[in-house]
Amino acid sequence: MSRGTPDRSSRPSVQIDAARRLDVVVSAMTGEVRTPTHPEIARDLIGRVESAAATWRAPAWKREAAPEGVARAARNAIESDTQALRRIVARLQGWPGRTLVGEDGCQAALAIALNSDSAVQVTLLRLLAEAVRQGDATTAQWAHLHDRCLVRSGRPQRYGTQYRWYDGRLEMCPVADPGGLDQRRVSVGLPLRGDQLAVLRSRHGWVAALAVSANGKAS
Repeated sequence: MSRGTPDRSSRPSVQIDAARRLDVVVSAMTGEVRTPTHPEIARDLIGRVESAAATWRAPAWKREAAPEGVARAARNAIESDTQALRRIVARLQGWPGRTLVGEDGCQAALAIALNSDSAVQVTLLRLLAEAVRQGDATTAQWAHLHDRCLVRSGRPQRYGTQYRWYDGRLEMCPVADPGGLDQRRVSVGLPLRGDQLAVLRSRHGWVAALAVSANGKAS
């Protein structure tokens, strides 16, 4: 295995310690909304992702057709947001999880991480795995970043979360063992592939491809 490449054995355990599990159950029963311990960081992360809707968060077909000036602005924006996430991680000494920045803040951190450079992603993946072990992030969030690291390293993804622009439409990046894809997706809390395609269609319209194969070519 090459250095910096995630291994399938790195999948974090979904076990949550007894105290945290009880805390989650009590919160669900009472309807209590927990305030994140670092709301200012949460606002920063969420604001960055919301601002990126016109740059690196734009639909793939818009990014593909964007003129060089717009594309350059998107690259500059994600570089700035990546540096901000690195500073946040250093300050918190770990992944900005749900306890620290809330559900939305944690998801915003993932959005930035997914678009960071490869070297940063490998470090963030390790921190995210630890947050999952502590019950402060979800296995589905980890699966997205794990897949992105695999695809970036030239290896097939495991959970079918990563798509690419190919021949004028989106298609799923190569997947290891496509026949077991839905089973693996369910095991980490992801929706079935067909349900995910419905979401992609709503975001990308007719350009969302339906095919998946071991070699990544549309069928």
